[in-house]
Amino acid sequence: MKKTLIVVSIGLLMILSACASTERTAFIISKGNRAYYFGRQEKSLKLTLCDSGDFRRVLRDAQIRKDLKKKLYRYVCTKDASPEKARATYAYLTPEEKKSLKHSFVLHGYAINYVPC
Repeated sequence: MKKTLIVVSIGLLMILSACASTERTAFIISKGNRAYYFGRQEKSLKLTLCDSGDFRRVLRDAQIRKDLKKKLYRYVCTKDASPEKARATYAYLTPEEKKSLKHSFVLHGYAINYVPC
C-alpha cells in the first residue's frame, strides 16, 4: 500500500512539473482545422501566422513591450526564426503580457490550447 502511494505520488509530481514548465514556455494556437505550438518552425505555421500578416496584427494589438514584440516577430517570422529563441522570449514576458498576447490571438480568430479533431 505504501509503495503504491509513493509511486503514484512521484508520478503525479512528474506530471505536474512537466505541465508547469510547458505552461511557461509554450502554448498551442489553432485556426481553422490546424493547431501549432507557438514558436515552432513549420512551413504551414509560417504561412498561417507570418505570410498572412496575422502575427503582425496580433503583436500590434498585444500589450507587450516594443522591444519584445520585435524579438517575437524576428524569432517566429524572419530568416532568423528560432523555436528556442521564440520560447525564451515568450518566457521572458510578464504574466500580464502573456495573457495579452493570448487574448490578441483570440481577437484575431485563433483558439488557444485547443486542438481541432
